[in-house]
Amino acid sequence: MSRLLHTSDWHLGHSLYGHTREEDFDAVLAEIVDIARESRPDLIVHSGDLFHTSRPTVLDLLRAMCALYELCDVAPTVVVAGNHDSPGYFEFLNLVSGPSRGKGLFFVDRVRSARETVFSFDACGGKQRIRLAAMPFVHPNRFWPASFTSGMTPADYAEGMRGLQAELMEALREGYDPDRDVLLFAAHVYIAGTTRSPSERAVHEALEVPAADLPEVSYVALGHIHRPGPVPPGLASAAHYAGSPLPMDFGEANDAKSVVIVDADPGRQAKPTPRRLSSGRRLANFTGTLEELKAASAQYDGTFLKADITSEEPGTLLTREVSEIVPKAILVGPVRARGEAADAALDEVPDDEPDLPDAFRAYLEREGMSSAAAAPTVSAFTQLLNEIDDETPSLTPVEEQLRIALSDTWTEAS
Repeated sequence: MSRLLHTSDWHLGHSLYGHTREEDFDAVLAEIVDIARESRPDLIVHSGDLFHTSRPTVLDLLRAMCALYELCDVAPTVVVAGNHDSPGYFEFLNLVSGPSRGKGLFFVDRVRSARETVFSFDACGGKQRIRLAAMPFVHPNRFWPASFTSGMTPADYAEGMRGLQAELMEALREGYDPDRDVLLFAAHVYIAGTTRSPSERAVHEALEVPAADLPEVSYVALGHIHRPGPVPPGLASAAHYAGSPLPMDFGEANDAKSVVIVDADPGRQAKPTPRRLSSGRRLANFTGTLEELKAASAQYDGTFLKADITSEEPGTLLTREVSEIVPKAILVGPVRARGEAADAALDEVPDDEPDLPDAFRAYLEREGMSSAAAAPTVSAFTQLLNEIDDETPSLTPVEEQLRIALSDTWTEAS
């Protein structure tokens, strides 16, 4: 039986309201490496968003490579680029640290030809073979024809992804041996109907792929959504989001973070087993009086704490008083008193980011635009939101002038 370790969405470099997470990342990455050594997989897959930004710092690069080197000492390790990752950085990392350097470490920066993103690995001492098709995050611009004038719809994106996936599956099945080969698919994509954490942006839905479009393989290793868990049931393939190893915001405070251990045999649906992660400081919410906080103060030691104090004068800053009650907690944001009357409105959707496309759609409809007429406009708006994650930001006027000057430098005549 072949074994896979599936991890995802490390988001190295992420900070929490200005507070560094380096200590937490070091702890949880060490835990993941320990799980890999204990479970002894034949292959390790990271399904995207290795970094939190497309311009990771040197320290984030060092932290990533140290952990990945330890993982690839256990088993070949494939890292698929997510929407937060830079394809250029991944191409560089594959050049200096990939298989050409003798490491069993593979960075998949973008979908090139299908055969370039299909990999084969011996498993079970050579008795089985794992065949993996890897699909990094695909920006909608890949499917944007010059003839489009009204914006790309979610249906257009899903159709483009179906075609791309079909090419990958054709390459994956070349030379397929049903008695030996275990087929896997790894993708950084949002599957329609998947439950997001409350803090995750709803713009994922503009780039959704129907669950029924997932290929028929033993296991689909998914990245993009931070809450771990399977996609909607009833599919021919076992498909699972590994989720982020640390909560990225307080909307994920109650998520059970994990990696996934996957056991599979040729021609059968795999058995994924989540392996709970416990490292990293806990994110905690508190709502109550100062006296109630004093009584429960010990449970907030070593946590990132967001506190709302009731039964005090609304608007009063209480940060100093709270920090004295819980000196071993890291307070996130200033602590303010709030009245009971405001509690219901503030607690209705805690830490949930606004659904900007839906808010914009509602605005257009209030202004008298029909739903059908609003659809392409909302699609274009969502496209602009997604450009936030593009690795090549637009040049400022000063940068553009500097680029022009450097491209036509003056040289002294000899």
